Amino acid sequence: MRVLVTGSSGQLGSYVCEHMYDGHDVLGFDLLLGRVEGLESIIGDVRRRADVREAVAGVEVVVHCAAQVSVERSMVDPVTDAETNVIGTINMLHEAAEAGVRRFVYLSSAAVLGDPRRVPIDEEHPTEPTSNYGASKLAGERFAVAYASSHEMEVVAIRPFNFYSERADPDSPYSGVITKFTRRVAEGKPPLIEGDGLQTRDFIHAKDVAAFVGTVAEAEGHSGQVFNCGTGDRTSVLDLARLVISIRGLDLEPEHVAPRTGDIRHSVADMKKTYDTFGFVPRISLREGLEELLS
Repeated sequence: MRVLVTGSSGQLGSYVCEHMYDGHDVLGFDLLLGRVEGLESIIGDVRRRADVREAVAGVEVVVHCAAQVSVERSMVDPVTDAETNVIGTINMLHEAAEAGVRRFVYLSSAAVLGDPRRVPIDEEHPTEPTSNYGASKLAGERFAVAYASSHEMEVVAIRPFNFYSERADPDSPYSGVITKFTRRVAEGKPPLIEGDGLQTRDFIHAKDVAAFVGTVAEAEGHSGQVFNCGTGDRTSVLDLARLVISIRGLDLEPEHVAPRTGDIRHSVADMKKTYDTFGFVPRISLREGLEELLS
């Protein structure tokens, strides 16, 4: 089948392209050329309907990864965040439905949940985002589910938790904690922990997220549903820092700095629905993923 992957040059989108490249006719769509060698790509912007219309022509499945992904940037420039994550998603949904696309997979985010009331977090948990980024991703998710109710096109939303990989940009001030920790330790410096480090996260490798996206993109009969994508395992930021140091074999102690304002204390996915529906189990352990980053 012909699959369009938006955000194909990004961390997750590039892995989705690679995962689906074997067995499908994959087309990338991004502001930049993709990372996958030999991949057919369209340079375009999800905010421009003409670009989107060109990209979805003749496509059977759309995987929508393109997004403004920084919480910090969304707070400084909420308009650009909304233009990309809300208007861009609406453009993709509308033009895909008009073009006769059969299935649309929307990549949402655990940020739509806000500060969890219970952990682990299931798909029925209230959505109360605490950032502009979370709000824009939730708006996109709501539009996606609405399209599933009002159009023949099947639409499924996936909420990845904290994914990481060697393709995350270490030079970006918006990089995730794993990217920051591994870079500092690779330079022989101790990881900097914001607060006491007892906050917990659900870390999953981007390759595992891409594998689940591929499974959903190929599956029928789940339109209008939302699925978590994580490991279901809790890892404290302090334990993460110590694991990174241990893998590198250094004699270091993490350093603590001021806590981040509004930082969520605990975020771990309940993976029961995802496992029961698709049998999905992540393959890359946190240690294996970190060893890859530090090799």
